[in-house]
Formats: sequence, C-alpha cells, structure tokens
Amino acid sequence: MYEKLSQTFDFVGVIDVEKYPNYYQFEQLKAIKSIFVVGLAYPNVFLSHQDDSFTASMYTYGYDYHLVIKELVEVALKDFEYTVLVDNHPLDERKCLELTGLAYLAKNDLMINRDYGSYFFIGLILSKTRQQEVIIENTDSCGSCRICIDACPVEALTNGFQIDKCLSAKNQLKEPFDEQTIKKNYLLLGCDICQRVCPKNKTMVKDYYQALEAKPTAYVLIDDLFNLSNRNFYNKYGKHAYLWRGKTLLLRNALTILLRRKNFNYNEKIKETIKNPNYPNWYKTDALKILKRLEDIKNKK
Repeated sequence: MYEKLSQTFDFVGVIDVEKYPNYYQFEQLKAIKSIFVVGLAYPNVFLSHQDDSFTASMYTYGYDYHLVIKELVEVALKDFEYTVLVDNHPLDERKCLELTGLAYLAKNDLMINRDYGSYFFIGLILSKTRQQEVIIENTDSCGSCRICIDACPVEALTNGFQIDKCLSAKNQLKEPFDEQTIKKNYLLLGCDICQRVCPKNKTMVKDYYQALEAKPTAYVLIDDLFNLSNRNFYNKYGKHAYLWRGKTLLLRNALTILLRRKNFNYNEKIKETIKNPNYPNWYKTDALKILKRLEDIKNKK
C-alpha cells in the first residue's frame, strides 16, 4: 500500500493506530491497525480579481480536492481493502500528519511541510492490517518568526489561533457579517494572507497534479452569481470546492468585494435579490448594508 500511494502522492506517512490520541473512542478506528497520511500539493499561484469576475481562496482554483484525493486512492489501491477519509470526518488529520513527522503545526494554524510549505491537501487511508510505520524526525518550526501574525488583517493570530476572529472562518458562515468582516473580506471564500506571507512558502517549485492546476472556472463571473439558477451555477462551477457552502454565500461575499472596489454597477441587481423572497435573511441583512454604502459612493460621483 505504501509503495502504491507513494507513486501517486507527494508524500506519505504511516502510523500505528495506537499512536492516535484516544483512538479507541472513534468508531472509524475500530478494527483499524494502521493509518496512512497522504499529502497532495497544489500550486502556489494567486489569481487577482478581474473587472467581471472574482476568485476564492487559492486551494479552490483546481478541482475539488475531496474528490481528487478519493479518486487517486481508488486507482492506486484498487487491489486493497481500505477506507479513505478526506476532511469531512471526526478524526484530526493534522494530528495524524504531525505524528508522521512530515509536517509541523505552524503559528498560522496550518501544517508546514519542508518541501511544499502549507500548500497541500491531506487525506487519511485506514487499513485493517498492520503496516510498517513510516515516520521521520522533524525539528522544523516557525522559530521567532511572526510575519503571519503581523499580517493577519483581523488579528486572529495575535494570541494563538482564534477561529472566532479568523476571516476565512467568518466568510464561510451563513449569518450576517460584523462591521470588521464587511470591511476586511476580500475573497469569495476563505483567506490566503497568512500563507502568502509565510517564508516557508517562498521556494516551492514542482509539477502539480493536473486536476489541481488553476482552471478557467477559478474565476467566477459576477453576472453568473446574480443571474444563474442554483442548478445552472452548479453545472458550471460545481467541480470547485468554493461551492460547498452554496451560491448565495458566494454572492454575499462578492458584495463585500464590490464595496472594496467601489463598484456600484450591480446596485440594481442587488436590489432585485433583496426583494426576492428566495434569499435568506442573513444575506439580505448584509446586502442592505452594502447596498446603502454603494449607493452613497454612486451619489458622490
């Protein structure tokens, strides 16, 4: 299994299940003997917004990593019995990775690998047969560096990672924004600032799995957010992970970008969504606030 996975993924570690904290309490780990941890890197490329289209976090530029990792494992381990887990499960993927020594938990609450920085996805493969452990010694750390702490626009790293302040966490919630989030949000989903400033991410050069390369649909047309039905929007953009919280959330976040860019050309379309009974109250609360400010900008022109 290790050989097959190593031919597919950028790095692979293996730990005995007993190394996972309180492993016996997890239903997924019953009868499991070994945990494989795989890493798949994605490009260190940042796409700026265009006049007619916006982007989400860098990890969404390629196709949805949940599906990509599962498909790769299915091909690599077609002759083996296993369970693959990616993101949506109760196990701590980062703890598993840390136990292999292949990455450490950084001050920005992301895992850092010596070759790929923080630009990689994690998957777990559970085996009912005992596999040889693959663990390396890792003495890497952030040291005294605090570049990400100082760069965070909402001070979510000042006293350790505070998820209740994190911009990425906030713009994925289906609830009205506070004033700071309206002012600071700059992507359709997520936030990349602490990764982009990190010195550990400055020297990455490699070929990436084609499905994770940036696709044309990494750019989401503003008109599509307003005009396409949920079904048609999904048919066009549904292969990307940024859609996991739905089109309406992307639209709400897009309104904050329009405000940052002082773009009032969509004011009439915003009014239509506010009048539309199909839009939820959390969206309308933010849309009304942002529309008022965009109208003020327009009237000052």
